[in-house]
Amino acid sequence: MRMGLHFLLFIWLHCHVCRAEFELTLLHTNDVHARVEETSMDSGTCSKPPCFAGVARRFTKIREVRSKEKNVLLLDAGDQFQGTVWFNFYKGKEAAHFMNRLGYDAMALGNHEFDNGVDGLKPFLQAVNCTVLSANIKADQTIAPQFSIYYSPHKVFTVNSEKVGVVGYTSVETPALSQPGPNLQFQDEVTALQDQVDKLATLGVNKIIALGHSGFTVDQRIAKKVRGVDVVIGGHSNTFLYTGTQPSTEVPAGPYPFMVQSDDGRQVPVVQAYAFGKYLGFLKVTFDSKGNVVKSSGNPILLDSSTAPDPVIQAEVDSWRKNLANYSSQIVGQTLVYLNGTSVECRFRECNLGNLICDAMVHNNIKYADEIQWNHVSSCILNGGGIRSPIDERNRNGSITMEDLIAVLPFGGTFDLVQMKGSTLREVFEHSVYRYGEKTGEFLQVAGFQLVYDLSKPPGNRVKSVNVLCTECRVPRYEPLNPKKVYKVVLPSYLVEGGDGYSMIKEQKLKHDSGNLDIAVVASYITERKRVHPAVEGRIQFSSSCIGHRGYLSTILLVWVLRLMCV
Repeated sequence: MRMGLHFLLFIWLHCHVCRAEFELTLLHTNDVHARVEETSMDSGTCSKPPCFAGVARRFTKIREVRSKEKNVLLLDAGDQFQGTVWFNFYKGKEAAHFMNRLGYDAMALGNHEFDNGVDGLKPFLQAVNCTVLSANIKADQTIAPQFSIYYSPHKVFTVNSEKVGVVGYTSVETPALSQPGPNLQFQDEVTALQDQVDKLATLGVNKIIALGHSGFTVDQRIAKKVRGVDVVIGGHSNTFLYTGTQPSTEVPAGPYPFMVQSDDGRQVPVVQAYAFGKYLGFLKVTFDSKGNVVKSSGNPILLDSSTAPDPVIQAEVDSWRKNLANYSSQIVGQTLVYLNGTSVECRFRECNLGNLICDAMVHNNIKYADEIQWNHVSSCILNGGGIRSPIDERNRNGSITMEDLIAVLPFGGTFDLVQMKGSTLREVFEHSVYRYGEKTGEFLQVAGFQLVYDLSKPPGNRVKSVNVLCTECRVPRYEPLNPKKVYKVVLPSYLVEGGDGYSMIKEQKLKHDSGNLDIAVVASYITERKRVHPAVEGRIQFSSSCIGHRGYLSTILLVWVLRLMCV
């Protein structure tokens, strides 16, 4: 009898513990960048298999997971905007429509949501059904009544009778990366989030997810510093995390989830799901009765041919696609080689698509020769983060369409001409590699420069040599940069305004002339040549006793080792 009572007590206690635990499934995306249609392996245009991503394929997988799991939230960590002809034509209307069809619960504002200013963002905010979040964006009284009503610092979801709080955040660098205007203030993420988490705690919410768009480094800082945050879902840095053998070409930056020990002793899972909708993040989190994470597991799900596009959603995509035909189908030329515009190339070393664009920028400014100079400008700088997509020579026999160029240069800026001293140019190139290895966008592609960097040196002292192609010469040759000489340089209008942290250009430029639309410059250059085949030519080199010629992955590893040594 006593043994029977003990057994019943054991069963009761076991079931009580089971009831006390709560399992939540988090599906997440980030940095989709207007990839409505399926894409190639490297997230460019897909004209033949294998194809990946696309909203119709994502819909299928989301529906499948929702049918199997009880407690599911679908979240997006920002940057739905910008990246393909879809955004250039529909201006975010397409993002709102398909996010509604897929049933997103919440999204955080990314920096690219502000590329067309606050006025360009408002129609999206009015159309999208999910809760839009950011705790650290503060609007002043000029626009607060018209803008702040469309987003919230946090949202509390009731999932199977359990309260789950989601707090949002947006990169403090947004004013330097996009066009939010002077009436929005971007506060420190940790400070703003802590305030909101504390408010949720007073409401009795003990399961809290931070959802935002500031990059993997900031995601980890949030996990470490913000008391009460249980899970961090991030974006912005396009970080790929994976446990086990990688399913495609992306190399994991760490395991999924990436565990961070908080200052108060908890283990906090941090996740991202690469970019462009190629993966659907899948994280299962188990909470105890006090809201502590006791288990977390999962992996990003590769959305390849094993997941069939939903036919209804695909029909909608095809219908919307018809409006883009005349806008984007014009062929401007042909490439004989792969135009590598991937972030793993153009944000770390010389890439041949960067060379092509810079050569086009200089060519567009060739005016006339006189007795003193063969041309008034010979050099170009272009931020690698401004190159948004590759072009595959195997697609359509290498034909380059306006749609391809819009995917590469989606921002609609101009290529301008500035004058600045050689000393300023040296500052510019130091800034180019100041944060080298963090996959940020300021790494410069060039024309008319020969650069040698030494990454074993501390930030601010990494430029080993700069040579500039002369203009006041009958035979162009490279000469050492003269700090006192005034140089003309062609560059994107984005950099002229101090974008990507190039405040020294904005503040120290001596003269500025606005130029032509970026995509028109490149299209004209390619059309004139009919067929292009740009190479990697050694315009940018890395040199140190430690690096040798082992390649850029070894270079990145060295940067991280040096950083750890300095901590």
